[in-house]
Amino acid sequence: MQGKLELLLGPMRSNKTAELLRRAEMRRQYAKQYVLVLKPSDDTKGGPGVVESRNPNGHTKMRALEFNSGNPWEVLGAIAETEREIGKRVECIAIDEGQFVDGLFLFTKHLLESNHDVLVAGLDLDFRAIPFGEMLNLTWLVTAFGGSITECMAYCSCGARALYSQRLIDGQPAPYLSPVKMPGDSYEPRCAEHFVLPGRPH
Repeated sequence: MQGKLELLLGPMRSNKTAELLRRAEMRRQYAKQYVLVLKPSDDTKGGPGVVESRNPNGHTKMRALEFNSGNPWEVLGAIAETEREIGKRVECIAIDEGQFVDGLFLFTKHLLESNHDVLVAGLDLDFRAIPFGEMLNLTWLVTAFGGSITECMAYCSCGARALYSQRLIDGQPAPYLSPVKMPGDSYEPRCAEHFVLPGRPH
């Protein structure tokens, strides 16, 4: 037996986390599944041990196991301990902000091969419009193991579909050479016409 992968991709403000939490709750409520929600340490939304959506409507917050973004494998011990405590298999693992997780592809593949369904939500592109972490690599796992890919939609202030996450520093577009990982919450979704990246080399 092997699990299936539900992959949620999109820019900032596209309700990825809200959708992850909604699906986790649906599995808990209706399928009576045990869902373990994981939060990488680089995720600064919400408090410690909490996955929280910025969307005030719907499922906004859920307790989560926080782990070192650089070593997701440490979670395997917690999964095994949880299964001993509940006396059954953990049917589903939900990972928010997957773009921050080092080795996400191999870790997710291991979970699928171990018969866990996996939900992963995260940014497809970073603020430079470059693939973020290993999120896009996971599309291969959907092909190989089955599941689904959901493109979460966001909209630019002009009304067009937003494909990009515009980072703002003091209200101005962040330059290309600023760090990829920065604490804070100054982002907005933008379409191709209104996305600005000062210092872009090409």
